[in-house]
Amino acid sequence: MGVTGTGVDRDQGTGQDRDRRRDQDRDQRPDQDRDQVDVLVEFWLQENPDLDARAKTLAVRLRRAAHHLERALRQELAASDIEMWEAEVLLALRRGADHCRSAGELLRESQVTSGAITNRVARLEQRGWVRRDIDPADRRHVLVTLTSEGLARADQFLATKTQSEQALLGRLDQDVQDRLNNDLRALLVALEGPAAPCAEAVTHRRADYPP
Repeated sequence: MGVTGTGVDRDQGTGQDRDRRRDQDRDQRPDQDRDQVDVLVEFWLQENPDLDARAKTLAVRLRRAAHHLERALRQELAASDIEMWEAEVLLALRRGADHCRSAGELLRESQVTSGAITNRVARLEQRGWVRRDIDPADRRHVLVTLTSEGLARADQFLATKTQSEQALLGRLDQDVQDRLNNDLRALLVALEGPAAPCAEAVTHRRADYPP
């Protein structure tokens, strides 16, 4: 059974065994399957052999993948004279019933300060893409609605975004994409909690216009 006097299995109990298994895994990985993160991990482990790099490695890969997506999208948007934050607000309104959301809803979805969302809406209004109205049901609230030009811009951005995502992620086969989707859903549920019923209702009403 390989049990020592302390009751710990030798195959699991020592740092040397852990290092040996890690080195074996690395040696068995073909060079074409290694990425830049593997190189970084090797450096970290040389500096600190006892480091548990699993979470750090995952975080770096997530950041690098997000960077590739955002960089490609920004390049496409620059050609259309749309900034990323403008596109995000337009799509948030595109998903709303009658292409309208309250300023408070935009604030919560954008995760910025109230001053920032006010400035963003004002700039979009100057471009003729949205209009602001007092909520007739509660005059303390402001409703933001897409104009016809703003709707066209939102649809343009959605097409551009979809094309960029397919160009990058389409390099993976569908099984890998499905597995990543399931794993990342589990991560987001752990971080954010399950989706609220109201969010699900909006998704059902606007299912033909994904985020």
